[in-house]
Amino acid sequence: MNYIFNANDARTLEEGPGGSLRLLSNHELKGMTRMSLLELHLNPGGLARPMWHANAAMTGYCTGGEVLVTIHGPGQSDQFGVRSGEIFNVPQGSIHSLENHSSDDVSLRCTLNHGQPETLTLSSSVAATSHEALQSTLSADSEFAQALLKGSEAGGMLGMLKNPTTVKPSFTHHLKFNIEGSDKVVDVRGGYLQDGMKGNFPALQGGGILGFGVNPGGAVEPHWHPNSDELVYITKGRVKVMLLSPDGTIERAEAGPGEGFYAPTSYFHSIEQSGSESAVGIAFFNNPDMVYMGLGEAIGAFSDDVLAASFKMEASAFKGCEKPAGPQVIVPG
Repeated sequence: MNYIFNANDARTLEEGPGGSLRLLSNHELKGMTRMSLLELHLNPGGLARPMWHANAAMTGYCTGGEVLVTIHGPGQSDQFGVRSGEIFNVPQGSIHSLENHSSDDVSLRCTLNHGQPETLTLSSSVAATSHEALQSTLSADSEFAQALLKGSEAGGMLGMLKNPTTVKPSFTHHLKFNIEGSDKVVDVRGGYLQDGMKGNFPALQGGGILGFGVNPGGAVEPHWHPNSDELVYITKGRVKVMLLSPDGTIERAEAGPGEGFYAPTSYFHSIEQSGSESAVGIAFFNNPDMVYMGLGEAIGAFSDDVLAASFKMEASAFKGCEKPAGPQVIVPG
């Protein structure tokens, strides 16, 4: 399989007292060329140390707990809290940290808009800097510069806070959005859709998110995205997924929690609920202005004569089916 994944196939970047960090990229899934998936787990007191991504923006979804996010970009610093069900965005090249000051675990699912993301850390940048440059930059004495260089040798992306405290961060911020608390832009018998794209979350750069649920017998309309790749991650229930590549290859699988698929721009794909339990998933995109083309509207755009010639049927046969004028998104089974 080039496009269907199990998150257990992700590579462990780091694991320790602070938590764990796993990456699913083009190295692990051949077809995933323009996006990657990060799974971050922070134990109580755990810290994702200050870092930045040289070639990618990051869009994150908190699936459990409460995390304190600090981001510094050109001319601006931001700090805010993100709770379960909320999403946030880190612009490319902005240095950021994630802190768990609570007594509960934190779980994050994040995508980067590059198939082979490059990450630099604050500690590695200090380690690469000369003793003299550190003294001049920080107006510090030699002893402090030496201690900073020695401390940077530990490296790594995860750590433990020495004195985790009760933090009351802002939970209203332009770099985050409560997607699970938002209105359902689609709410029908087959399921629902919640929108964390640029229309609701204007600060987004390099990505966006849709939350969806599919009820028994329901399905996500077979479709494609002309201007965006998509990474679907299932969090509850089971679904049947299909992806059609331009060379005619079809990949099919059943996916449950921690599994999903990656659809490159304009690749045709579908999601059908399977079993007795409603399915819930997260759809990540690498374009905050993603657009959608559904199978129903594609068929509805053409005359019966064109369709008859395309499918080797009688034109009169197409009088018996509905031809939607626009996207349906979620359809009943």
